[in-house]
Amino acid sequence: MTIDRVARAIASFERTLLSGDSPYGREAARTAAGPFSAGAQRGLTLFFGQARCALGHRLPLFTDDGFHNTGVGWGSAPPDLGRYEVTGRDDDRGRFRTPPLRDVARTAPYMHNGSLATLEAVVDFYNRGGRPNPSLDTFVRPLGLTDGERADLIVFLRSLSGAR
Repeated sequence: MTIDRVARAIASFERTLLSGDSPYGREAARTAAGPFSAGAQRGLTLFFGQARCALGHRLPLFTDDGFHNTGVGWGSAPPDLGRYEVTGRDDDRGRFRTPPLRDVARTAPYMHNGSLATLEAVVDFYNRGGRPNPSLDTFVRPLGLTDGERADLIVFLRSLSGAR
């Protein structure tokens, strides 16, 4: 196993994620075979609004291709320093690449280390404000979502995955 082989394996996997016929995709193209659910619509509003997900997950693939510290790497001892291990730059401590969210319902477990098993766990993680650490990105903070809002956000996230 080499870093080159790992990188090629990840790239090959990402090329298999083709979500052209997702509920979100149909709604976005206004060719929906059926209506976008009310829960998914509310979740979309949260995604681009109060939940601030779109700060790192931008259209069209729902990623900014950037690196961010959400605190997930700080859950182990010693902490997982992420991009810092490559660049040696202090501001890269705990930063990991923002993944695209297309087909997110089929790519569990979540986070760079697979530490969150479900979309519910991911939404709860961000609702709590990530994991505090000295390098936490400034846009990561508690969201204050209600149980219903968290459920709607999850419905929206699932709508980003096409049927198989």
